[in-house]
Amino acid sequence: MHLNIFVSQRCFIYCKGCYSHSREEKCGEMLETDKILNFLGYANKKGIKKITICGGDPLTRPDIIDLLKEIKKIGYYISLDTLGTSILKEIKVNSKITIPQTSAKDLARTVDMIGIPIDGSTNKVFSLFRPTKDEIVNQQIEICNELHKYGADICINTVLHKGNIDDIFEIAKIIKSLEYVKKWQIFEFESFGKFGKLNKHLFEISESKFLEIKEKIEKEYNDERIQFKNTKTRNKLYILIDNSGDAYVSSTCNLKRNNRRIIGNIKEEKDWPKIIRYLKMK
Repeated sequence: MHLNIFVSQRCFIYCKGCYSHSREEKCGEMLETDKILNFLGYANKKGIKKITICGGDPLTRPDIIDLLKEIKKIGYYISLDTLGTSILKEIKVNSKITIPQTSAKDLARTVDMIGIPIDGSTNKVFSLFRPTKDEIVNQQIEICNELHKYGADICINTVLHKGNIDDIFEIAKIIKSLEYVKKWQIFEFESFGKFGKLNKHLFEISESKFLEIKEKIEKEYNDERIQFKNTKTRNKLYILIDNSGDAYVSSTCNLKRNNRRIIGNIKEEKDWPKIIRYLKMK
């Protein structure tokens, strides 16, 4: 299993199909830096070498660059998923919290793979899933270009859903134009989490439709950068750690707390061995 850790509850955009439990947490909640680093130091010694930093949006965390540097010192390969808005400018979130501009140079030097979402070729299509009034498509391209300027490895993430399925070839043209992009991950929409379930009717597509698009894209673009990830292959693939420290499997099954299978909490050292056992499962 792969380790994903939420490092902030806040986000630049609140997606209608958001899978993250952070949307349901107390506004502004975030896990203490020492709790994160203590657990990650232990996990690394037990053989865990890769981590994805997510949220919320990691760039809304005040000490995110310092935290990433410390995680890198421990010895992790770091992936980071972000909308990236603060890479371009200072920005307010929740109408009152000011997030300072994030150094693209520092991110590029510290993070091994930076995931940036592009879910539409137009602002209208993009905003179906990630509501915004910004010129969001051009903004995302500008963010990618800024990161590339400092040598960052970039992965584009696209959630394939009912609203953008007819736009996927136009999105592909954008990705093709960004020749420096290392990966393009296309995810089948998954109704995981409160908002994913709530808006399932807006976004869910059949597995057969997802596989049909996969076949068409692979036929049109013989590009090893493109990776398709459907619901079945992702089920129970991740251990997620939320902003309270709770660790859970990315699936709904037994031992539920708010529809999540809680394994333990990284604030409790006694829970660490159990969390590591799950991470080592195939």
